[in-house]
Amino acid sequence: MTDTLAVLLPTGAPETASVPTAPRPKSLDGLRVALLDNGKEFSDIVLDALAESLKRDYGITKMKFWRKGFPAKGAPFIAEMAAESDVAISGVGHCGSSSPWSVIDAVNLEKAGIPTVALISRSFCPLGQIVGRGVGHQGLPIVMLPHPIGEADESRIAQKGSDAAAECVRLLTTQAEAVRAEYATKQFPLPEHAVARS
Repeated sequence: MTDTLAVLLPTGAPETASVPTAPRPKSLDGLRVALLDNGKEFSDIVLDALAESLKRDYGITKMKFWRKGFPAKGAPFIAEMAAESDVAISGVGHCGSSSPWSVIDAVNLEKAGIPTVALISRSFCPLGQIVGRGVGHQGLPIVMLPHPIGEADESRIAQKGSDAAAECVRLLTTQAEAVRAEYATKQFPLPEHAVARS
């Protein structure tokens, strides 16, 4: 039995090419911003509020929403997004399936040369980071949103998007090497249910 398992189990981690952090612009003025809605409940509310803040507070007028039909799969239109966008925001990951796929979509956009950030709720940021590193991006910027995303009051959901605007702008306009260095060493807090209580 042991000999059979030794043959079936991999002997080492697969080689994963390192995905570079896409070069960032100094400003978002006049650039085309893509907002990728993963189709998860409440994501549209967060992204609508984020877009409104980007328009109101940062003067960004060229925004396009892209919506996936199902949150637990990759976006089938990454090439089209890359061709029509200068920077992108992928989200909102707030469960065990939407979070990894929001990160994978963000990594694929970065592979295509589009500076991207992923919006992930607090409880799933560590998972998102593991997935990003697992697919080769050691410093993918993840904007941490409060968890849970869902609220009885829709205005409180929207506020999470508004509050994320400044950090999205910072991470999309900071030099790529600095963003990569920040997120290659960043430690997100573990979900509360994973932390031993005293």
